[in-house]
Amino acid sequence: MNLKFIYPRWGSSDLTWPIFLSKVKEAGYHGVEIDLPINLLKKQKICSLLNDFELDFVAQHWETKEVNFAKHKDKLKRHLYNLAEARPLLINSHTGMDFYSRKQNGILIEMAHQIEEETGIAISHETHRSRFSFAAHSCLPYLEEYPFLKLTSDFSHWCCVAETMLENQTSAIQKAIKHTYHIHARVGSPKSPQVIDPRDENYKNELGQFLKWWGDMLKNAIVTERTYMTIAPEYGPYPYSQYWPNTQMSMGNQWEINQFIRKEILGHCCNIYQTLNAQN
Repeated sequence: MNLKFIYPRWGSSDLTWPIFLSKVKEAGYHGVEIDLPINLLKKQKICSLLNDFELDFVAQHWETKEVNFAKHKDKLKRHLYNLAEARPLLINSHTGMDFYSRKQNGILIEMAHQIEEETGIAISHETHRSRFSFAAHSCLPYLEEYPFLKLTSDFSHWCCVAETMLENQTSAIQKAIKHTYHIHARVGSPKSPQVIDPRDENYKNELGQFLKWWGDMLKNAIVTERTYMTIAPEYGPYPYSQYWPNTQMSMGNQWEINQFIRKEILGHCCNIYQTLNAQN
């Protein structure tokens, strides 16, 4: 199994597309994670640049936050088809709302699955606050009801919601790992979805726990004979990153920390491969 490291556009939108893509390419990433405009000409321009730089991409949907369910469903459907048309590696979707009923969120999940089967583009649902998957305990029933459900696993949100490192929700975590299709690699804590800087020894335990989870996701991908796994190091900008008091200067460097996360995962992955080869 190969690893495809994907860099998020989030936090770099101040850079022009050519500069951003050149930076990502030179750093050795395989692709980028981006949303795409509905406007066809603008979308084609971005996709053309991706092709020029020979970069893969994960398409991201996050825009749909309509309270009215009918409007929400229509808008989600439009965005998913728009992204699928561009033929990404996969679509990472912020799906549903935490205040929708299980039936309503189920309708959206089933609709996304129909679009996935129709277009042939995998749709993975991010474990994210405010969505159907906002917490480990709330996501578990959906995983049990929908065996086809793919997750973009970002357990940092779940730690923040539960105010724990999820040590008391192992069944839900193990189930989610088996459904993980795409990884968002950010180190969270019981008090925030992102620690100030995972290189800080004060967050050694949190980093270790997330490396273990990511490793288990990679082990599952190997065992299930995935061709590749996509991983997006996703340390974010403000307000995920905190400012130094009375400034607009981030307490952590987004680019540097994401390179650190990629390096840590690569080191951990080598150990995983060696362990599995020894077992076989």
